[in-house]
Amino acid sequence: MSALDLPVVASEYDCDGRYLCYVTVVLNKQRVSVQLAERGTAINENVLYLDDSNLKVCALKWGRLVSTDTVCVFLALNNGEIWIYSPLANEVVHKLSTGNGSQVNDVAVSKSGDTLWCVDAQDRIYQFGLDDLSLKRQFQVDSCSALNRICPLGDDSRKVLVASHSVFLVDVDTKTVVQTFPGHTTPVTHLVSLTEDYFVTGAANDRFLNVYDLDTGSTKSVLVLQSEVLEFSHSGEHSIAVTTEEGVEIFANPLVSNVANKKRRGNISKQCTKAINVNYNLNGNVSRLPVLNVSINGDIINLVWLQNATIPYFAHLKWQELPIQYTFDVAAATDGRSGKDDRSLHGKEVSAVTGYREGNVRITHGDNFKHVDDAIKQWEQEVSQRESEDVDNATESLADKLELATMHVSKKKSSNATTAGTVTIVLSQALQSSDHSLLETVLNNRDEKVIRDTIFRLRPALAVILLERLAERIARQTHRQGALNVWVKWCLIIHGGYLVTIPNLMSSLSSLHSTLKGRSALLPRLLALETRLDSVLNRLHPIHNIDDAVIRTSSLHDEANQQDEDDDDEADVEYNEELDDAGLIEDGEDDYEYDESDASEDDLPNGLAAGNHPEDLEASDNEEAGYSDVEM
Repeated sequence: MSALDLPVVASEYDCDGRYLCYVTVVLNKQRVSVQLAERGTAINENVLYLDDSNLKVCALKWGRLVSTDTVCVFLALNNGEIWIYSPLANEVVHKLSTGNGSQVNDVAVSKSGDTLWCVDAQDRIYQFGLDDLSLKRQFQVDSCSALNRICPLGDDSRKVLVASHSVFLVDVDTKTVVQTFPGHTTPVTHLVSLTEDYFVTGAANDRFLNVYDLDTGSTKSVLVLQSEVLEFSHSGEHSIAVTTEEGVEIFANPLVSNVANKKRRGNISKQCTKAINVNYNLNGNVSRLPVLNVSINGDIINLVWLQNATIPYFAHLKWQELPIQYTFDVAAATDGRSGKDDRSLHGKEVSAVTGYREGNVRITHGDNFKHVDDAIKQWEQEVSQRESEDVDNATESLADKLELATMHVSKKKSSNATTAGTVTIVLSQALQSSDHSLLETVLNNRDEKVIRDTIFRLRPALAVILLERLAERIARQTHRQGALNVWVKWCLIIHGGYLVTIPNLMSSLSSLHSTLKGRSALLPRLLALETRLDSVLNRLHPIHNIDDAVIRTSSLHDEANQQDEDDDDEADVEYNEELDDAGLIEDGEDDYEYDESDASEDDLPNGLAAGNHPEDLEASDNEEAGYSDVEM
């Protein structure tokens, strides 16, 4: 399971690294949990469930309320509100509203802790006072669009950093852009202030962290990672820790220039100082666990990963004492029934029935009553069918009943018919849980009508994930392109209106675009080949027709000649009954015997004819000599 497949929407450590706040999805609602970041501690069962299934947490930040001096978590929601959640009281103590209902993309707290900043989907910037929990100001900068991150600078509440693909330094009083910093090719996902003079940016699907100088506007250094940036933590200008798909990478002294190679002047890129991987050992099978989040404070680094889908596990390491490449091994529990590794609040009873575990369930929605609706519809159809049969039985005659009794009518319906509603539920479940085997069972369906109805019932947000999965399979398995193209076609037709509203759609579906572009590049060549084949077939078709005509004409001519010859033979034979009765016509058998005798004479060798044996020749010689049989 990669880091992108984790069931956690957002997570963040507090400033001390003692508590972790994370948001997970349970059934169709999101849940906010705060866990003490200590190894072996019990799971905190006091969680906050969002009331409405349509509410989503877009960002979260730790902070402190000045009025009550309590630690809280600021939750930015997609309905234009910011909830202030108190982990100790396990309740929302206050709700801040932007007033326009647009999604809040990011929220940030000033260093002094008395001001809250946020930016929404309409590129409007809001400033709230945390002392009286009121909206101080709101404005919009004309030259800034598609903003998704905001960061206040130190104690100065007159300037803030906002980012889309580039980073802008905005003057709050004049509502203008003071300075623009070069950004990334993809949207910025991390915008953090290191010191009063430097800040760091990271982008989606990008493995580079850029450190900028506020005074000069130049790039101080570029931190190069092995894979894309997921989560970010820093300890001022001393160290930076980043989570990736491979593990954790640590950069010591990120502001110090790289002087390892003096020949390359201006080399501002830096590689990681330490690298940490987390391996999971289950019955001898070693697999790599994705790190959920990281917190670095001085020489201590805190790691957290998930087991059983939603259970966080923590580790504290002194990173300066570790080797350059360090592997942290996590061993699975040897006895699952002992209960010694259970981290629930009330423990685990060995003799009790196995309880509910979210890592094993496969439920997508808690309000999915489609099977109940189907059962009601089927029951109504059966009732109406029985009523119609009763009416028919009352009106039909005895002859009709006898005729129906002799007929065999099969009314059995197929019990394994595939319904689009069932396929949609399975498809949604496979996409949300990243179950590739379950997804394959859905994609093996070849009925285009079922495919169309399934995608029509699919949520638009899952259509993007489905297109990404289809692009992966089309790129790997070219022989399945024809079947998978049907899914791609109906996704684009049905959810095309939603797809065009997604920002940076090309980056999200870059693999699908490159795959389809490569396939479509073969179309002109195939069309040219089709044209040539048609031309060759058109040339061969007349020749083939001419040959068939010649053959048919010659066969008809031969049949006509044969018929004429037969008619001539029959005309040569003339039969006369009077001559036959007078015996003037010899029998054909005599001619036949005569012919045979002639033929036998011709066939004898050495000129001997029939009856000319040596004895006959000797007798004839005696007669010529004047002797007779009596004299001899």
